[in-house]
Parts: sequence; structure tokens; C-alpha cells
Amino acid sequence: MINPLRLLVGTASAVVAIILSASPACAQYEVYDPWTFQEQTITYGQAVQQVAQGVQQLQQLQSQLTAQQSMLQNLGADATSGTLAAVNSAAQQILQSAGGIGFNSASAGSAFATAYPPSASIAGFNNTQLSSALSTWHSNNNSALQTAVQVQGQVASSQAATATAVQNAVNASNSAPGQTAAVQATNQLLAAVAAQLSQLQAILITQGQAQATLAGQQQAEPAAAAATTQATTSQIQTTITAAPGVTDTSHM
Repeated sequence: MINPLRLLVGTASAVVAIILSASPACAQYEVYDPWTFQEQTITYGQAVQQVAQGVQQLQQLQSQLTAQQSMLQNLGADATSGTLAAVNSAAQQILQSAGGIGFNSASAGSAFATAYPPSASIAGFNNTQLSSALSTWHSNNNSALQTAVQVQGQVASSQAATATAVQNAVNASNSAPGQTAAVQATNQLLAAVAAQLSQLQAILITQGQAQATLAGQQQAEPAAAAATTQATTSQIQTTITAAPGVTDTSHM
């Protein structure tokens, strides 16, 4: 007797064999791999997550920039830049227009050497040259003193404006609404202090120039006096020697 289950399995196997042998095109269909699909899904999800994180970071950066901008707007305009620029510009104009030897570093040394030559050179001057040298020395000294006084006057006149700028910077720093504004206000305060140091430096420069020109004059004047005395003595001796009727000048 034939087993019905065995007969059914054998028939099904034969049908599958016939279908596979009769339809070779079925082998061209892509085989679905659940593991590959799962890996692709995970990779795509990670990429989406990275993009979302990048967008979030940009939003946070924009928020920070907006907050910093608001802080700077609350701080207000720079309370020091205009005042300090005017103060420094005024002092610089005085230094650039200084008379006498001036502050041109390229020619200051040669100008000083020309105005105050060595003693040996002064000893060879005639009366006209000595008179011109004395006039130049006094003029240089007066110009240096005048420049020093002008700078000190400019610093004194701008003291109130500089003090106001410093106080405004201090107030802005104390009441700054955030870290960015506090840094900006502190920078303004440092700029105000730097302007004061620049004014003190200008005073020291002009005082130093006045002292240098005075020292040059003090060094050159003894040589000029000696040259003048020698020239006058020679002239007197020449006059006495040339006087008519004088034969003995040893007691004169």
C-alpha cells in the first residue's frame, strides 16, 4: 500500500524541480538579506543624527552671538576712543612741529653734531661764526623748552577729558551685563590708561630734549668763550704792535 504523505512530498518535489528547470529567469531576482538592510538602516540613522546635531550646534552659536551682540549694545558706544584719539593726536602734532633739532630720528644725531661741534672746530671760528653759533644754541634751547611747555599745557588741558573717559570705562566695566561686555569695557579702560601713559611719555621726551640741548650749549660755550678771548687778545696785540711811535709793549 502506498503512503499518501510520501506521495505528496514526492509530487511537490517534482513540481519544484520542473518549475526551476523551466524558469531560469527566476535566478535574476535580488535576494533579500535582512542583515544588510539592518546595517544600512543604522548607517542612515547615524547620518541623520549627525546632521541634526550640526544644526543644533549652529543654532546654539547663533544664540550666543545674539546674546553677545545684545551685551555690547547694552554697553553702549565706546566712551574712550574719540577722546583718547584727540588727546594723542594733539600731542603728536606738537612733537612733529617742534622747532630746533626736533624729533626726527633719522637726522637728530647729525643735527646735534652740527649745532654743537667739537671744541677744536669752535676754536677755529671767527667772530661771525661764533656769533651765529651762539644764536643757534640759544634758539635750540628756547625751542626745546617751548615744546616741553606746549606738551605739558596740552596734557593739562586734556586731563579733564581723559579723566572722564577713564571714569566712563570704569562705570561700563562695573555694570557690564555679561562676560563679553565686561571684556569690552575693560579694554576701554586699558585704552584710557594707555593714553595717560602716552601723555607722560611725551612729557618725558620733551624734558629730555630740553636737557640735551642745554647740556650741548653748556659744553660748547666754554670753547666759544675761549675762542672769543683768544681772538680778542690777538686783535689787541696786533693793534698795539701796529700803533705808531710805540717801540716797547712789554709793560703794556
